[in-house]
Amino acid sequence: MAKNTRELIIGALITLAKKNPQRSSFTMTEIAAEAGISRQAIYQKHFNNFEDIIEYIHEETNQDIFNVFNKYCPSNDGDPISFLADHILPLIYEKREVVNTLYTTQADPCWKEFLRGTYSEWVLKNVNYQLKYNFNKEDIAYIITTMAISFIEVWIRKDNPIPPEEFRETFIQLSKTSLCDYIVS
Repeated sequence: MAKNTRELIIGALITLAKKNPQRSSFTMTEIAAEAGISRQAIYQKHFNNFEDIIEYIHEETNQDIFNVFNKYCPSNDGDPISFLADHILPLIYEKREVVNTLYTTQADPCWKEFLRGTYSEWVLKNVNYQLKYNFNKEDIAYIITTMAISFIEVWIRKDNPIPPEEFRETFIQLSKTSLCDYIVS
């Protein structure tokens, strides 16, 4: 029952965020009313405040992704871009309603920074890259992570994103394309 109640609470927050995309927080009273439960039920067994709900969404949305990323082995899994396309895009797609809402509303203004910080660490540990243009490895990891997040955002924020199997090749090609190639003079 607790898991179902948490899902109701998350669903209520997502619904409120979609109805009010400019708002960056909601009261527990609003969330409880939308979920059809008492405010006390939220406080007693689930969350102390709005920020706890956002933190839970971060954990819940990314747990499977963390688990898959942590199993990545370059010698077995190949290049990190193809690995991400094959293993991570389907997980994001499964949670597309929540992820889409976090990208398209202000419910969690720190969403992209959370992703950047979290996945830049993984890139630092698992991706080999050339240090050029006076960038250090943290700078390069930030650039790689930001680009990947941007490509994913453009895909998943659509009302009906194409399935990951269809987006896979586009993602890989976007990742291999120079910024100059996007610009026509």
